[in-house]
Amino acid sequence: MLLFLLKRLSSAIVTLALATGVVFIAIHLLPGDPVAIMLGDQAGSDPVAVQRVRAQLGLDLPLGTQFTHWAAALAHGDLGMSLRTGEPVADELARRIPRSLELIGAGLLIAVLFGVPLGVIAARARGRLAGLAASVLAVAGFSAPVFVLGILLVLVFSLGLGWLPSSGFVPFADDPIQHCLSLVLPALTIGLNFMGVIARMTRASLADVMGRDYVKLARAKGLPRNKAIFRHALPNALVPVIAIVGIRAGNLLGGTVIIEALFDWPGLSSLLVSAAFARDYPVIQGALLAIFAIFILISLVIDLAQGLVDPRIRRPSA
Repeated sequence: MLLFLLKRLSSAIVTLALATGVVFIAIHLLPGDPVAIMLGDQAGSDPVAVQRVRAQLGLDLPLGTQFTHWAAALAHGDLGMSLRTGEPVADELARRIPRSLELIGAGLLIAVLFGVPLGVIAARARGRLAGLAASVLAVAGFSAPVFVLGILLVLVFSLGLGWLPSSGFVPFADDPIQHCLSLVLPALTIGLNFMGVIARMTRASLADVMGRDYVKLARAKGLPRNKAIFRHALPNALVPVIAIVGIRAGNLLGGTVIIEALFDWPGLSSLLVSAAFARDYPVIQGALLAIFAIFILISLVIDLAQGLVDPRIRRPSA
C-alpha cells in the first residue's frame, strides 16, 4: 500500500507542475491587455502611464523571466494581486474555495445517498415494478437540465411551501442554521441531477458483478442473496462508482456557474467568470491553478479509495 501511495503521490506532483506551466502559458495567450483595461480611457491618452504600470506589474519582462518570478512567488503562497480590487488573490481564493467545496460535497453526498440505493434496487428487482420505478427516477434525475431542476426546487420548497430560502449566502459564523438552510436547495440541485448517473452506474456494475463466478459460488454454498450482494458484490461494484464521483467532483469545481448564479452562492466558479469578464488575469490564473490542484488532489484520494476497496488496483503490474 505504501508503494502504491508513493507512486500516486509522485504522479500527482508531476501533474501539478505541468498544470502550473499550462495555466501560465494559457493566460498569456488570452487576447487583451490587462494594463489597458486597468487604466481605461487613460491608456489611449497616456502611453507613459501604460509603460509605467506594465513595469510595475513585471509585464515588460521576457515571458521566461515572468514565469520564473511567478513560480518563485507561488512557492511562497503568493498568487499576486487582483487587478480589480487590489486585494491578494490568495485571500479571495481562501474565501471562495471552501464555499465551493462545501456545495459540491453536500451535493455529491446527496447523490450517493440516493443514487447507490436506487441502483441496488434497480439491479435486484430487474423486470419488476420496484426496479422499473428506480430506473425511471434515475433517468429523470440526469435528464432534467440543472437550471430547470433548480427552478423547480425553488418553486416547490421556497415559493410554494416556504420551507427554504430561494437564494443567498449566509456565513456559517454569522448564522449556522440559516447557512445550512441556504445550502439545501443548491446542494439538492447538484445531488438530484447527478443521482441518476450514480444509480445507473451502480445498477450496471452490480448486475455485471452478480454474474461473476465468486458470487455464484457463494450463492451455491447457501449464502442468502442479500448477503451475497452486500458482502461480496456491492464492494466490487462500487469501484467504478467511486471513480465517476471523483471525476464529477473535479468537473463541478469550475462548472457550477449556473447553480451559483441561480442561488447567489459566491463560490469559485462565479469568481472565475467575473474575473474573465474583467480580464483580471491574476485572479483567473490563481483560480485555474486552484481548480487544477484540487482536481489532482481529488484524483489522488479517489485512487486511494479504489485501492482500499479493491486490493487488485494497488498491486504492482507484472
